[in-house]
Amino acid sequence: MAEPLVAPLRRPNRSGFMAPFLVLEMVAAIGSAMGADSLEEVLKEAQLYRLPDADEPVREDKVARLHQAMRRKWPDEAVAMSTRAGAEAGQRIMETQITTKAQGMLAKMPRATGAWLLAKTARQNAWTFSGSGEFVVESENRFILRENPILVGETSEVMVCDFHASLFERLFSTLIHPRLVCRETQCHARGDEACVFEFTMSEA
Repeated sequence: MAEPLVAPLRRPNRSGFMAPFLVLEMVAAIGSAMGADSLEEVLKEAQLYRLPDADEPVREDKVARLHQAMRRKWPDEAVAMSTRAGAEAGQRIMETQITTKAQGMLAKMPRATGAWLLAKTARQNAWTFSGSGEFVVESENRFILRENPILVGETSEVMVCDFHASLFERLFSTLIHPRLVCRETQCHARGDEACVFEFTMSEA
């Protein structure tokens, strides 16, 4: 079997950990958009005094502190930064968790079949983006994330999981069809029972 594009992530031996890219790509997005001084401030607020290595699982509470601190500090810029970071995190997860051979096979399959198999792969590697949360594949077009650990203690009048929506969109638009778009339609932070993500096809 072909190897992933880069060294695979170290899989944690207990729950409550997520992929390092959920921190590293958010840090990169904040630094690019807001500058080094602002990045240093938000890292202190999130109590992140050391960044993880690229193959090092991260405790989900650390991920939550960073994402929530970013949303509190820059509510007007949060969507753009989360979208950028989510897309890059999706790219990194694709490179580390899905072999090049598997990527090639998905590209040749009928869209519905490929989407279902990719969704199954996402479920098998759900710890990377859902930690201790429950990730459910309701169909190839609809995902449910219950008890999203990034949202612990957070409430909002609007849906806030732009990071996850962008992560899923990067995976599926790259490997299944470039016109696939993912949107969050329900959000636990807004008071919904769970975070729900749905795929649609954009206009050509």
